[in-house]
Amino acid sequence: MLPLACSETKKTESDSSLNNSQQETLKNAMDEIIPASEKMPSASKIGSVNYVLNILKQLPELFPLFMSIIDKIEVQSLQKANSNFSKLNKEKRINVLTTIEQTEPELFKVLKDFTYESYYTSNEVYDLIKYESHPTGTLGPEMQPFDEKLLDRVKNTPPIYTNI
Repeated sequence: MLPLACSETKKTESDSSLNNSQQETLKNAMDEIIPASEKMPSASKIGSVNYVLNILKQLPELFPLFMSIIDKIEVQSLQKANSNFSKLNKEKRINVLTTIEQTEPELFKVLKDFTYESYYTSNEVYDLIKYESHPTGTLGPEMQPFDEKLLDRVKNTPPIYTNI
C-alpha cells in the first residue's frame, strides 16, 4: 500500500520530473544509505537517481511521494543545521536521515527500499559481488560437491557437553 501522499494529487508524466536541486538532495540521501567503500561504489555512482527518475516516468503517481521525501529531508536540514541537505557534512546528513527514519518511518522506508532496489539490481553491482542471475523457472547455479574434509576437525573434537 502506498502512503497517502500518492493519492492526494494525480500527476501526469510531464509533471514527474525532479529538478536539479531535488535530484542532488536525493543523490546525497541515497549515498548516505549506501556510501562508497573501498571496493564498492556509492548508490549514486551506479545510477540510483536515474533509476528513480525512470520509475517516476513509468509511475507518475509516485511523484508526490518522492516530493514528500525530499521536502522532509530539506525541512529537517534547515531545522537542524540551517542549511540545504546537499551542503551538510556526512555527520549532519546522517543526523537528518536518522531523524526522518524515527519521525517518518514509512517515508524513510520508501527511500531506503528504492535505494537498495536500484543498487542491488544493477549489473555493475552484480559483477562486483559475483552474483549470477538465474531467471525464474531455471535450475539456477550448480552446487559444488561438499568437501567432507571440512568436518574432520569437528569430528575429532571431544564433546563439550556434559552427559546427564
